[in-house]
Amino acid sequence: MKYVIIGTAGHVDHGKSAIIKALTGTDTDRLKEEKIRGISIDLGFASLSLGEELTAGIVDVPGHERFLKNMLAGTGGIDLAMLVIAADEGIMPQTQEHLAMLDLYGIKQGVVVINKIDKVDGEWLELVESEIREYISNTFLQHAPLCRVSAVSGAGINELRHTLANVAGKLPARDSKAPFRLWIDRAFTIKGYGVVVTGSVLSGQVRIGDSLKLYPSGTIVRVRGLEWHGGKMTEIIAGQRAAINLAGVELAEVARGMALSAVERGEISPIWDVLADWRQDVDSGVRVRLHLGTGEFLGRMYSYKETSNKHMRLILEQPLAAGVGDRGIIRLYSPQHLLGGVILTAPGRATRRLTHERAALADAVVNRDVENIIFHRMNESRKLLVLEDIRRQTGYLPEKEVDRVIEKMVAAKKLYCLENHYIPTGVFDQLTKQLTNMLKEYHKMQPDRGGLAKEVARQKMGLDDKSFEIMLTEWQKSAVLTVTGGDLALKSHAERHGGWKQDIAAKAEAALDDIGLINIDPALLAQKLSLPPAKAKAAHDSLVRAGMLIKVSDMFVYRKTIQYIVQLIHRHFKENSTLTVAELRDLLNTSRKVALPVIEYLDMHKYTIRDGDVRRPAQKILDLSE
Repeated sequence: MKYVIIGTAGHVDHGKSAIIKALTGTDTDRLKEEKIRGISIDLGFASLSLGEELTAGIVDVPGHERFLKNMLAGTGGIDLAMLVIAADEGIMPQTQEHLAMLDLYGIKQGVVVINKIDKVDGEWLELVESEIREYISNTFLQHAPLCRVSAVSGAGINELRHTLANVAGKLPARDSKAPFRLWIDRAFTIKGYGVVVTGSVLSGQVRIGDSLKLYPSGTIVRVRGLEWHGGKMTEIIAGQRAAINLAGVELAEVARGMALSAVERGEISPIWDVLADWRQDVDSGVRVRLHLGTGEFLGRMYSYKETSNKHMRLILEQPLAAGVGDRGIIRLYSPQHLLGGVILTAPGRATRRLTHERAALADAVVNRDVENIIFHRMNESRKLLVLEDIRRQTGYLPEKEVDRVIEKMVAAKKLYCLENHYIPTGVFDQLTKQLTNMLKEYHKMQPDRGGLAKEVARQKMGLDDKSFEIMLTEWQKSAVLTVTGGDLALKSHAERHGGWKQDIAAKAEAALDDIGLINIDPALLAQKLSLPPAKAKAAHDSLVRAGMLIKVSDMFVYRKTIQYIVQLIHRHFKENSTLTVAELRDLLNTSRKVALPVIEYLDMHKYTIRDGDVRRPAQKILDLSE
């Protein structure tokens, strides 16, 4: 069974709801006010069988200009448009506006219906049809079939049903293998069941028990029950209308304009870059209404520096959860005139200039070029991404299609794969060159230092911790650099510096052998090793990293001195059960000022345990041998 969504369009009182009732037997005007006034105010829904293997869900939209917001809420997810024009009035303002909006939404197929043929004579009908054909000649409906009907008498209804079946039958089925997505058009509660939402399933499928993400809140909800036009279902697929009973959310947390999505898909941001199709001139900074999915979102449109208004930035007053390639309608905030349409390319970045990557990305989105969508988004990110991140950046494209393209890009060496993370080859090569040049410059400026601190290098390169660590592993494997402790160095420098460090360590062993418990700072080291001040600082850092000099509070103490102190208190505890600061001071023949940080060092390294004002031996000191 194939399912399609048909959306009505047309001026108020041209008979859209009446035609649906004639086709399906369903009165889509469900509100009391609609029945009193005789016009549609909100969205209505009906099901239409078009054959054994084809069923349509019909979304009936209001035609009055005051309810244009509701009309747009029902139009964004349709497959086929049914433009209704009354024979006695012809093309009217909302006919024109609805047709323009359908075009901006990217709708490609439709049927034109001339209703109320019972109210005019044949000559007038011919004139109206001629006017209509001329008007639609430059729109997506230029080759659309045109049906003459009377919803009141039933004339032409069977022919209309046949035409709808013929056009809908040629449409490609929506992809039920793609990630699930539904824009919510109604939300209510049913006693004993809880929250129920309805909408058209744009892609994917959902089963009872599945978990979904409610956007923009990000709440994870569970599917308790499913219905399709009043019938209970265990599964709903793309193209069907759905009523979904949700667990894990309250009615106050759900509203029209929100979306249900596969948990791992969708991006959310208040700032989106868009490709615009304007129907009139637009000033940068203008306040607008974005109609996307079933929602209306307020914000402002801004131009990039030194570009036309084709590429613009949309800054909204609330976060918008959407996907790459989503289409929306832009209306002026007030008065609510149609300005044009937009295609979302990606969440905005921290720049006011249109980059080459962002312009190329927009072209790829318009052309549905999956490989270049992936490539340009990854080029911008300059970091490693896992498959889930890449899939999210492609919107709601099928997982298998995205994965197949990634495999192709890896095989063509457009992407590197490092520990199940991906990065464009060009970006990885640029980062390798950036780090190599950074280290060359550092070694030139600091020839006596072992290397540049890893954290300093990471921050200068603007990389996250995980990406940097994975890339470091690859750079080490390919002998680009070496990592010693927390420092990075080019291999050639590390080899030269290794010999220098060994030489310094040997000299320090000889010079510091009987140094005692004093602070060994760079000045003292310069004196002991006969080094100039600059080299003494580098030598001091090297000895600290090597563990030859140990930091005790604000002092640096020779390693063998610490070892001597540990043996001293080991012997003390053989004859005493406790140790005080004063006793340690006397044992070391030093001052309380020096003894206090030493005893705190012993506590910290688990040689002693503090018990009030005294120390007791820890197991580590008891286990020492002479």
